[in-house]
Amino acid sequence: MGKMELLQRYLANVQVHVTDAYYTKCREDWCESNFVPSFNRMYLICDGEGRIEIAGSTYYPGPRQMVIMPAGVNQSYAAISSHTYEKYWCHFTTLIGERHLFQFMRIPHVVTMSPSVFEEAVERFQRLKKEHYDGDWTAVLRKQALLMELLSLYLGEAGPESIILPSSQAMDKLNLVLQYMNGHLTERLSVQQLADRLHLHPNYFITFFREHIGESPVQYMNRMKVERAKKLLLTSHLSVTEIAEAVGLDVYYFSRLFKNSTGFNPTSFKATHKNEMK
Repeated sequence: MGKMELLQRYLANVQVHVTDAYYTKCREDWCESNFVPSFNRMYLICDGEGRIEIAGSTYYPGPRQMVIMPAGVNQSYAAISSHTYEKYWCHFTTLIGERHLFQFMRIPHVVTMSPSVFEEAVERFQRLKKEHYDGDWTAVLRKQALLMELLSLYLGEAGPESIILPSSQAMDKLNLVLQYMNGHLTERLSVQQLADRLHLHPNYFITFFREHIGESPVQYMNRMKVERAKKLLLTSHLSVTEIAEAVGLDVYYFSRLFKNSTGFNPTSFKATHKNEMK
């Protein structure tokens, strides 16, 4: 599995939650040193200057820059003059299973936004702040959507080349098994077979997989089979039975899984979506 596909898998499974969202003109005594939060911080700098330290690196972000300070790393910040920051900011969590998104990918801590993207970010933050202050009982959904849009703007400006996938024994194992699963969608793989690839007990493998991906190996495999089947339905002349065989499932189970996942049976999906593509 390539870097882009792995990044997409992580983003597809992330669960977000906003805990605070405000606009602030910082005081001259704005300062905190050497703390390790359990949540992420996002700043959108509109004016002013200051100092931010993240995991041993020091930054002096200015207007039209966005900052993400990931959970679980040492941080400090301080005003450096009377021209203090005016900024939108929020606290939020981004979890895949039980782990933070930024444990799976290292992102640049500071990104400079183009004028048009900065204006988009300001508009999203204004709405996020309003929902946090005044939103009704459904505001939590709108806040999640707005945070996802802000993260999309941030990552889009950063670019995939600036994102690093940390190498570790656990991440290497995960990538190995994901590559194997995606390369064997035509087969009926058991949890035992997958666990054996990593020399793990099946029960531990299920826990390991869910912790990193946010779903079980069977759920992940079935989702990938449905995605492969959708492409085949729209780009090939194969019958439903042949497509079921191509993703390693009997036609009855395939049809039931496909409908549960998409709301269409395979034949209806093909007819509806091919018409829409014309």
